[in-house]
Amino acid sequence: MNQCKLLLRSIRYSWHLIYRSSKLLVLPYFIIRLIEPSLTLLQTFMFKMILDNLITADVNIAAVLFCAALYGLSLILAQGISTAGNHLESVIFWQKAAHLYECELAEKMSQLPLSLMDSSKGRDMIDDVKYANNTVILIFIRITTVISSLYTIIVALVTLLRFNVLFSLLFLLLTIPGIILNHVFDKKAEALRMKTAPDIRKFAYYRWMATDAWPAKDVRMYDLTEPIKTRYHEEKNEYLRANKRLDKQKTKCYMLAELIKRSGEIAFTIYIVYAALTSQITIGDVALYSGFALTLSNTFEWMLDTIVLGYTRTTEIIGRVLDFFAMETEKKRGDRALERFESITFDNVFFKYPHTEKDVLSGVSFTVNRGEKVSIVGINGSGKSTMIKLMLGLYEIESGQILINGYPMSDYDIKNVRKQFSVLFQNFVQYPLTLRENVASSALDKSEDSDAIKHVLSLSGVYDDLQPKLEHGLDSYMTRQFDDKGTELSKGQWQKIALSRAYFKNAAIVIFDEPSSALDAEAEDRIFRNFEEISDGKTGIMISHRISGARMSDRIIVLDGGKITEQGTHDELLAQNGLYAHLYELQREKYTLKEESCHE
Repeated sequence: MNQCKLLLRSIRYSWHLIYRSSKLLVLPYFIIRLIEPSLTLLQTFMFKMILDNLITADVNIAAVLFCAALYGLSLILAQGISTAGNHLESVIFWQKAAHLYECELAEKMSQLPLSLMDSSKGRDMIDDVKYANNTVILIFIRITTVISSLYTIIVALVTLLRFNVLFSLLFLLLTIPGIILNHVFDKKAEALRMKTAPDIRKFAYYRWMATDAWPAKDVRMYDLTEPIKTRYHEEKNEYLRANKRLDKQKTKCYMLAELIKRSGEIAFTIYIVYAALTSQITIGDVALYSGFALTLSNTFEWMLDTIVLGYTRTTEIIGRVLDFFAMETEKKRGDRALERFESITFDNVFFKYPHTEKDVLSGVSFTVNRGEKVSIVGINGSGKSTMIKLMLGLYEIESGQILINGYPMSDYDIKNVRKQFSVLFQNFVQYPLTLRENVASSALDKSEDSDAIKHVLSLSGVYDDLQPKLEHGLDSYMTRQFDDKGTELSKGQWQKIALSRAYFKNAAIVIFDEPSSALDAEAEDRIFRNFEEISDGKTGIMISHRISGARMSDRIIVLDGGKITEQGTHDELLAQNGLYAHLYELQREKYTLKEESCHE
């Protein structure tokens, strides 16, 4: 019963998707698919009439020519109707419906918690749904074809039953073993596909390493081509061996099923020929019954196979699609609007990443007020970047609470909250798009303001470097992925563009997460000086394991092992002679040694 309900839900979902994508074309397509089998049956009947007229003693030339004309016309119409149907399929299904599916998938992905993507199971589910659009679309196609097939079967079967009930039913029954085997091996193939999904991702990644331009420098520098090829072959061959074993079983069983099916068709054909030789039927009847028998056998097998496949594997795939779209989105928050930021407070916050056991933050408490400049420092892995993700509501905390203007973050519309932030993430994105699109993606409504874009690029210190290389100005592509004349950038230049993107949004709260990780000392100094300028009148939060820029902050928060161990100004923390003072001395000695070596 549950499977029947799932099948009906799958059909309803597929129909709804197709109908919404192209309402006016669905009915014409359905009519065309019903006309097609009528023409096929008509052709067989016309061929019977031609033969019967030709073998009569007194040939009626007019009747033969009329039947031949109808036969030729039906062939032309069948070709035209089939072409029209295939065109509608292309327009409705493989373009419009697939596009709508992908748009809805993207919308759903944007609403799901990031924790889903942190798990192997979640990534398998996403991969499964991403490539399920063909299955979703094919349900409607197959349902339409099943209806037209049922019409064909009824007409052909009624005709054959009038000739001989026993033989007609016999050769139909002999097609069933093949249908059962199709079902069995489809189940096995789907189980194997689900089992090997992580392995497919792995060998696909090795293939990417060997063929993509991004890792090419490392691959050649360290001569990794052979090791990568070896791993690719190992992973791929194991996958192929598993499929080969299944294919061998499938081939043997299919040969037996095909032999059984064909034996029924052969027996029926022999009986028809015998009936013709004994003058029980005409030569035209031989053509009619054998043509209808072949059409009936193939259509019956295809229809049952489609129904069984739809009832089992197809519904399982669509079931996962429906489960995906029904998944709980980011935790439902309130609808309070954040009109003016005043403060953000972490109150005894505990957090660990999904599918892990260790707390990344343990009892963290602090407040950042409007207009305050705060630096959060600590060694790598101390939880600094995690705090930013929680401020943005990208993950749910384990316990404690995060307050904005004194109210729990859960009271707010999270999209409204994020509009208050402008962030340079540690793992910034390098869009292979134009320079304008790279910068303006943080505030698309201002994308045509070229002067503002140039200003923030200058502020980050990258515009003067790029300008001579920009053949099309701000509309020049960064990288050659989409344009051979695109500009290839260094990691430091990319970071400055990402920094410009954060500047461009001009939000109330500016956050820099390790903003100088790919920059030289001069560029780093510019970042820290601009931090004070760009956040003037705003709230500024700087995340860094480097201490040099923290001195300009109003307050410094020191993280160690997921806990706040110290808070205060630069001078206050030096006086405490704790972790901050230790890190400061280590970095000061390092830069002193660099300066001395430069003077030498």
